[in-house]
Amino acid sequence: MTMKHTLVAAFTLVFLTCTLTHAEKQTTPVPVKTGQEKQYGSVEERRIMESLQGESGSPLNKERDDLDNKKKELKRLESEVDKKLDQLNQMRVRIEKLLAEKEAKESKKIQELAKMYEKMAADKAALILSAVDQDLAVSILAKMKTKSAAKILNNIEREKAAKLSTAYSLDN
Repeated sequence: MTMKHTLVAAFTLVFLTCTLTHAEKQTTPVPVKTGQEKQYGSVEERRIMESLQGESGSPLNKERDDLDNKKKELKRLESEVDKKLDQLNQMRVRIEKLLAEKEAKESKKIQELAKMYEKMAADKAALILSAVDQDLAVSILAKMKTKSAAKILNNIEREKAAKLSTAYSLDN
């Protein structure tokens, strides 16, 4: 190698080293792209997309706003339905409680009537039980002692006694 070639090679080496060192000092860090930043194929594509996104009246924004409004309305309606369901459940519990109280009162009254009929003469009790509603008569007979109920049934006309016995056997 001649001296000329050596100088050119050395000069080239120094030039490249200086250029690389200077380039490393001036480079800015490359920003990390997030999910929201989009990469566009050209400047024109970026300009068009930004103008579309910037328009408040764009179809995409209108649809997005409509969807958001519908979601809000659905949530509002859902909360109303939940409130109504809670109210209905509270009313159901209240009605069940009232029905239980009513049934307890009726049962207590039927028990008292059964005691009264047991204390009456069998023929008089039979006349009265023949005249009352069949379901009530069956309930009263069911609450009575077996011996007292048998005496009363013995004094009721045969067809009516058969109906009461049949109803009694089906109820219990």
